Amino acid sequence: MVSNAQQEFQFSNSAFNPYLLNPAAGGLTDVIQLEVASRVQWMGYDGGPSTFMASGHSQIRFFGSGDEKVLGEFNIKDEKLFAGPKVTTSKRKHIIGGKAWNDAIGPFGKTSIQGSYAYHLPLTKSLNFGAGIGLGYSNFRINESRVTLYQQDDNTYNEFLGNTAQQNFMDAQAGLVVYGERLFLGISGTQLLKNELTLNQITTGSHHNRHAFIIARYKIAISEDADIEPMLVIKTTLNSPVSVDFGARYLHNNRSWIGLQYRTGSTLVFMAGTNLVKNLYINYCYDQAVGKIRSANSGTHELQLGYYLGKNRNVDKELKDNSAK
Repeated sequence: MVSNAQQEFQFSNSAFNPYLLNPAAGGLTDVIQLEVASRVQWMGYDGGPSTFMASGHSQIRFFGSGDEKVLGEFNIKDEKLFAGPKVTTSKRKHIIGGKAWNDAIGPFGKTSIQGSYAYHLPLTKSLNFGAGIGLGYSNFRINESRVTLYQQDDNTYNEFLGNTAQQNFMDAQAGLVVYGERLFLGISGTQLLKNELTLNQITTGSHHNRHAFIIARYKIAISEDADIEPMLVIKTTLNSPVSVDFGARYLHNNRSWIGLQYRTGSTLVFMAGTNLVKNLYINYCYDQAVGKIRSANSGTHELQLGYYLGKNRNVDKELKDNSAK
């Protein structure tokens, strides 16, 4: 049994939360970022892909390193449609993070948990470079209840896969980033150990193939309170077609945004999101096939909820400083 295809999860918003695909891409701002995301693909098609993800990352103070402060003030309290945190550069950063996800398509399922560490250092006052690695543990399985057999007494299937076939294995990711206040460029690889797929102690001849990702975006100011942010995501794995997402989003005051993307394979992605209240933000994506399969499903829905956490604002200190002027 040999198979070649894209095996990793997919999120349409990965260009704007690149940590999902790149362990070096956490800690771009001086806040803790926590996020949960859900994606349900091919609505109306039984057994379509579905993914749930929880992630978080933060700068930390490395013991004895003498690094600068790692978290900035970011307590929004009751301000509605607050401005998002700014990317910071020109300092060293130690970043830890973690993510857990469950990905399912048809009878196949994968649950993973992973921790990561990254180190960033300044290239110039306006650009930082970073490298990161992620290590984790995965469970890959075949759900027998979702398998439909043409021949119910298929002895080969019953002997080979019929007893809740699954595999547990360690895996690794790695990535590099270059970024500034407006620029982000990242390259990363996942499933780096290329574990052989073994089910019920039977070697299948297939592998959990390595995947490579390139993410690029650049924020262009078009007025004092508006920006356009073009983006590009390239996804590839061995013996499978390269997948490319490209498009742009419009941001108003770094508070709310709408976007449009196109994915090779004839898919349009519509995006909208906003920062809400008390450090909470929300993003929604809708994928609509425009090719041959457009009538076979009712689209794909993706939702992210996130939370920024920084230091509380020291109002007493501000009042004291102002009175001293």
